[in-house]
Amino acid sequence: MANHRAMFSFLASTVAFFVATYFIRRYLEGIGIPKGMVRGTFVFIVALAIAYGVGFIVDLVTMR
Repeated sequence: MANHRAMFSFLASTVAFFVATYFIRRYLEGIGIPKGMVRGTFVFIVALAIAYGVGFIVDLVTMR
């Protein structure tokens, strides 16, 4: 049973990472921030934090 929870957490955090990356990039383009290494690093760090948060929440919800 623990393997199912871990896989669901992994899947949810992976999806959250790519969704967050898409929306963060779209937002930054909308406000006129030019593409570059700093922007890419910022997008990665924020999307990673969101993915960790989603994984943590999924772990809390699926615990008994």
